[in-house]
Amino acid sequence: MRKRILTATIFTVISMALMLTPVFTAKTQAADKIGWVGPVYKELSDSLERGFKAYYKKTYGKDIDITFVRPGGWPVCVDKVRLWGGKPDADIFLGAGAPAHEVLMKEGLLVPYRPKDWDQIPAEWHGMKVKDKDFYWTCFAPWIVTNLYNEKVLKALRLPPPKTWNDLLNPIYRDNIIYTLPYASGTMHETVEILLQAFGEKEAWRYLRLLAAQIPRFSTGSTDTTQLVARGEVPIGVAQPQMNAMAARKDGYPVRDLLPEKTILVPEAVALLKGAPNEATGKIFLDWLFSMDGQKHVLEGRYFAARMDIKFSEWEKEGFEMATHAKNALGVDSFWDLDVGFIEYDLELATKRWDEVNKYYEYEIYRKLDKLKSSLALIEEVEEEIKASKAKKMDVKKAEAEIKEARKLFEEDGAYAEARLSAAKARSLIFAK
Repeated sequence: MRKRILTATIFTVISMALMLTPVFTAKTQAADKIGWVGPVYKELSDSLERGFKAYYKKTYGKDIDITFVRPGGWPVCVDKVRLWGGKPDADIFLGAGAPAHEVLMKEGLLVPYRPKDWDQIPAEWHGMKVKDKDFYWTCFAPWIVTNLYNEKVLKALRLPPPKTWNDLLNPIYRDNIIYTLPYASGTMHETVEILLQAFGEKEAWRYLRLLAAQIPRFSTGSTDTTQLVARGEVPIGVAQPQMNAMAARKDGYPVRDLLPEKTILVPEAVALLKGAPNEATGKIFLDWLFSMDGQKHVLEGRYFAARMDIKFSEWEKEGFEMATHAKNALGVDSFWDLDVGFIEYDLELATKRWDEVNKYYEYEIYRKLDKLKSSLALIEEVEEEIKASKAKKMDVKKAEAEIKEARKLFEEDGAYAEARLSAAKARSLIFAK
């Protein structure tokens, strides 16, 4: 009897062990993990995912699962990381320019890491910081803030491409310009910052009010802006990453980029998040990203590669198609060979007022767009009436003074209701005896 019980017990133990073996085996064979969060375009994230998975399998003999949280533009992604509060659902902050990374660094949400080949990235370029000296973030894909235009549509409308920021305010372009909000797009945020630093705050906000009156509506983001211009629905797109024109032309659209006279470099950067659940894997990814293989996948993802030792002509000889598109788009053999005039960009100031700029634009321009447009329309109507009255030798001095005040209220103060009242008073003064 005891022998039977012993035999049954041994059989049960062996059976249970056999049942549990696949579970343990499956667990040891489970893929490693890494999580990204950021605002980069899908073409880039897809390319990096393909490249890193292939590299990881070849190097470590294992699969890796990649998750990517893409909540929106730079500011939205920054707020996402802020919300995690040091316990992120991702390991890597992938994308966005220097101000976004500086904000996260100053708030203690990044940890330093020096990737392999870090020395191949310049420390600065034309006064713009390209990587953090303490290794908190590093540029992996540089680009310049540009505007786009659809050459076919502009030609059909008999409109010249606008060459300067002030050209965009010409009435001939009204309703032919599109862009998004600085809170929805880091590129638009940087554009607002360019204008603030180049023109001064008072003149810049005046300019931005007048520019807002030129658009039919706001786009939903930089990608939407590019697509609208590419399809010819709106011929001019403001505040665009430089590589968007390259991508659109590769897809067969007649889109060109146009560098305004005042612009900046944007160092699209990457960083390791504080509290990263897969920190070791995150560091492996950062090392790969700055390797030649990683940089090729950056260019394959339609962003410009950042290493200083890259020559597009050499990659072109290897049969790498995107190298040809990059060389044609930039007109040089390496991004860092570009000769562009930049403003003196104060990164510390831009970082300090990051939230303030976004909020002011939202509350003083975006939420008041209808009032803004109606106010300017009334001012312009009365200005035309004064001009016509003056041509008829009428005394319009008082009306001229009042409409000048209406302009000031609109442009300098953003006082739209007061500007409309002043314009209405100017109209009544035309006929006053």
